[in-house]
Amino acid sequence: MARTRGGSAHRAALALAALLALVTVWGVVAAHTVHDRRDARMTARNPVPVAADAARVRWWERPDAVGERAVSVVYVRPLANTVNPPPGLPRWPEPGEAFLSPALAEAAPARYGRQAGTISHEGLADGAELVAYVNPAVDGFFDEVDEPTSFVSGFGNRQHHMFFVGSHQFDRGLAELYLIVALIAGVPVVALVLVAARSRSEVRERRLLLLDALGIPVRGRAVVVAAEAARPLRWGILGGCVPALTVSVTSLVLPFTGYRVWAEDLRAALVWLPLCAAGTFAVLLGVSVAGCLVRRRREGAAPARPGASGGGRWPGVVFVCAVVVAGWGSEYRRTEGKIAFAVGAMAALIVLPYATAGLARLIGGRLAHSGGRRGDAARIVAGRWLAARPQALARLSAALVVGLGIIVIGQVVTTQFAGPAEAARARHDATGGALIQVRSRNIPATADGFVAAVGADRVVRYSPDPGGAGLRLTGTCRSLAALGTVTACPTEPVGTERAFSGLSPLGRDVLASREMLPAPPVAVCACGAPVGGDKALFGFIVVNRDGTAGVDAVEQAAYRHLIGPMTAQPGQSWYLGSAAQAAQVRWLLDVGLLGIAALAAAGALGAAGVFIEQSQALGPLASYQTGRGFYRRIALYNLALPLMAVGVVGVGAAALLGGLMINLGKGGWMSVGLLGAGLTAVAVSGVAVAWTCGRTAATHAASWAPRAD
Repeated sequence: MARTRGGSAHRAALALAALLALVTVWGVVAAHTVHDRRDARMTARNPVPVAADAARVRWWERPDAVGERAVSVVYVRPLANTVNPPPGLPRWPEPGEAFLSPALAEAAPARYGRQAGTISHEGLADGAELVAYVNPAVDGFFDEVDEPTSFVSGFGNRQHHMFFVGSHQFDRGLAELYLIVALIAGVPVVALVLVAARSRSEVRERRLLLLDALGIPVRGRAVVVAAEAARPLRWGILGGCVPALTVSVTSLVLPFTGYRVWAEDLRAALVWLPLCAAGTFAVLLGVSVAGCLVRRRREGAAPARPGASGGGRWPGVVFVCAVVVAGWGSEYRRTEGKIAFAVGAMAALIVLPYATAGLARLIGGRLAHSGGRRGDAARIVAGRWLAARPQALARLSAALVVGLGIIVIGQVVTTQFAGPAEAARARHDATGGALIQVRSRNIPATADGFVAAVGADRVVRYSPDPGGAGLRLTGTCRSLAALGTVTACPTEPVGTERAFSGLSPLGRDVLASREMLPAPPVAVCACGAPVGGDKALFGFIVVNRDGTAGVDAVEQAAYRHLIGPMTAQPGQSWYLGSAAQAAQVRWLLDVGLLGIAALAAAGALGAAGVFIEQSQALGPLASYQTGRGFYRRIALYNLALPLMAVGVVGVGAAALLGGLMINLGKGGWMSVGLLGAGLTAVAVSGVAVAWTCGRTAATHAASWAPRAD
């Protein structure tokens, strides 16, 4: 029966630690491999600019957007029959045709012309990329394109920053992903490894005591510990290989970001899996041996005198100092302040569980005292255990407290990025697509076809005003009336104040805001548009009354009749940037899944280990009480009650650090529901573990027999 006392929990802890550690390590290695293959594909498709007389291909990129996502629209036209198309294309598109990435083909299949097919993965950075290769149908299209990078000889340029800017303008570096993995997943996994390495196994302890009594040197004892730990570690390593092999067969889609990782890229990382597995096994084996042999003595099963152990005052002092440092950082806000906040917050979360030793002694003393007054043996035993070993509470609650703090800070950071995105979305959605700005090259030569396709009564043109330093707005009386109340339809240019007695909401977006116009409007006229002046100051404002379908129709007309059109709606530029930032923060949630799993495992296994370690002393109580309810009450008082108290302290600390994070970022909000859910999770887990451990303790007590006591 002794074999069951801690042995199973110890082996389970080692196996789970090995599994999650290998998944984390291989995840980092796989991310590096995927990034390298992504860079190789981007290099292969990037054009090589040459002089105009040496060009074999015309290549021109323009930005676009579909929903919250930026798009790279690449206009291509071969100048020689022997030149190969870009990677990912089976052939060159014919005039009026477009090859689309799979994600773009699903989101906007008809916008860019006749769909000739989809771009294969050899021509894409990743599965979510939005890219279109378009051979324009407009005659003389490339006569209006004079950028030096539009004359190319082929593909294979290593200068990534010059090309496909539209779809990659919000990319972040791989180093930032490593930092997220290290903090959000790495720290919890390390906590789980330490819990597993220090978990107790009675069989192992007795074996080591015997070897020590026989005078076996440390090396011999290390071999025994390593042999015992090797088997569960092997099972954990094999378990960690399963998800690595699975995602290498089926492309992985991350749950929160929706990012698709191609199986082909992940298979390329499998060459590193044996090395990752061997390295993880070796490190964890070494940590397990060290964690066992550093104990200078084996703590007795009987509880020590109350108050004999504890962390002293230093954890509380360190916690206060860490909060002060984090508070200073949240006020200073510069780079040094952000570093100070990060260091202070992490130090506060790490030391907080050890600062609860005084709380454990207080709760234990009160329990023992009330149990003595009421004759409640369960309270007496649980209270004296808790008061005698206050640091056991720190071991039990460390993972949960640290995890709750990290999750709350991450939630605040998410809202700080999502807040501007929501404000930009509100600005973007306020018009419901009712206003669309359209710009392109050489509008005077191409405007008639576009206006005819969209409808003259829906279009207001802006052009350089020949008589002033600003823009002239022209259109039909009906299209001008969409901007405000027209006093009399002006057939001659007049000032904007004379043309409108009042502005509509759409008119305020056009005339009172500089977002939709490149220069101030100085004249309005229901007449023909000027044709001279700076071509960059020509454009259209389309009044859309048909919602999303109308936006799609305007986009299609622009790509069919104009040269390199770019469209925009009120708030769109802010909306795209804020939405991209909010999407990047969702990587915290994807990585956090692994961290939460490690924290939950560390908390549960740590709690079980603490109680099972102490439960051996309950054997003599079998002569007093054999009912399971008695031992469950001991576990509830010894585990669940103090853990709930620490949960309250942890929620308070998390709320404090979350408030400092709000102050640091000058925005965001904290979810009261999340704090409540965290406290509930701590309480429920404490009750569940106490219930299970109480049952185990009752089983041990029932089978106890004196052994020369």
